[in-house]
Amino acid sequence: MSQSSALSQRGQFRQMYMGLKAQHRLDRIPVILCEGDSWFATPLAMNLLDWIVSPAPADAENGVPLLGQGGLFFRVERSGDQAAPQTAHPGRSMFTEDNVSDLLGWFRHYEFDMVLLSAGGNDFVDTWLHAALAGKSNLSAKAAYDVVVQTGRFEEVRKAYAYFVGAFHAARPNIPILAHTYDYPIKIGVEARLGLDIGAAGVLKKSIGPWIGPNVANVIVGGLPAWQQFARLLIDGFVERVLEPVKQDAALGGAFDYVDLRGSLTDPASWHDEMHPTEAGFHRLAGIFRARLIAKLPPAKR
Repeated sequence: MSQSSALSQRGQFRQMYMGLKAQHRLDRIPVILCEGDSWFATPLAMNLLDWIVSPAPADAENGVPLLGQGGLFFRVERSGDQAAPQTAHPGRSMFTEDNVSDLLGWFRHYEFDMVLLSAGGNDFVDTWLHAALAGKSNLSAKAAYDVVVQTGRFEEVRKAYAYFVGAFHAARPNIPILAHTYDYPIKIGVEARLGLDIGAAGVLKKSIGPWIGPNVANVIVGGLPAWQQFARLLIDGFVERVLEPVKQDAALGGAFDYVDLRGSLTDPASWHDEMHPTEAGFHRLAGIFRARLIAKLPPAKR
């Protein structure tokens, strides 16, 4: 397999793209735009997208499907980004008019073969979840989930997804857009431990998170099993109320799809913290995600 290239700097991407075009290699090498959150961007370990771009050497030996000619990945994802526009932190939202307009400029100008999305998980946790459950107590997991539904948050995120996907589909109707679900968290309340290997962040902070546990511990009764159930309900709701309606939108002509990763990592050892798998966990998920990605590429670029 030819080495893939992952570039976030605009000038570097432009230079690499033009070089491949001059060599008449773009008819074999997929060009992929990637926008997303920490499942594409976390520095804690090789993440879901890292394993797509740079598969382990053993993958080829084990018969894992790889991108035959490598790929050119335009990566603009950032950890912590949300899908829906945020009043308090508009710069941390992916599906805003400004960000969509910026990315569409690149999408129209260069011959991308696919768009990969990782978005929505951060919209339902942390400070938002704290505010949504403020003043509540003695709730079951289902009752707490119903509170989230009543806030209208799922509808906000669905509209944000529909706006992004609709804009990209209108720009180039034949290009597939592929997202993913999140897997069910197990280690509710466990923070992400940082180390020197991730740079300055590991020096200045020892940990980040947790993003769910502190916000449900004094609200949802039943301890860890109930908190895990609440997290599962959130993820199922995200699929049923966000991803699936966008997928079924007839106006999109089937351009949008998602990979269902739920229930893939059931061993706590596969999880680094409350919301992020370990490197090995992401590697396993990447095998599932990559197979769907390849199937949607033009035959000459698989």
